[in-house]
Amino acid sequence: MEWWRRFGPPSGDEPKLTDTLGRYVIVTFVKGTNMGTYEAARHIPGVSGHELSYVADKHFSIVLLNEAIADLVNAHARLDISQAWGDGTAVAADGTHMDTYLDNLLSETSVRYGKPGGIAYRHVSDT
Repeated sequence: MEWWRRFGPPSGDEPKLTDTLGRYVIVTFVKGTNMGTYEAARHIPGVSGHELSYVADKHFSIVLLNEAIADLVNAHARLDISQAWGDGTAVAADGTHMDTYLDNLLSETSVRYGKPGGIAYRHVSDT
């Protein structure tokens, strides 16, 4: 399963990066944890914040990230072990309000919670 094949330069050419797979794994981790490229580079030897920032800006997009997520989810669903707990007909969902800075461009005022912030959404299924 090559989920990283989704990423690359917008031109469609082959990426000209040192250790392309390694850079894509690190940037995927950075985006998933919302750590930031320069903060990650402080803790990961062999990469610079500038390099990770370049990869994140030029080789990643929300659309491509969602396609890679779908690849991983579909690959997991094909594994025998994912069927051990059920057939995929049961699911639970939950959201948790997360406070954010007042001027954060990504925050919204929640109707349910009545204050600005974000909702951390998660779901668990029987697969």
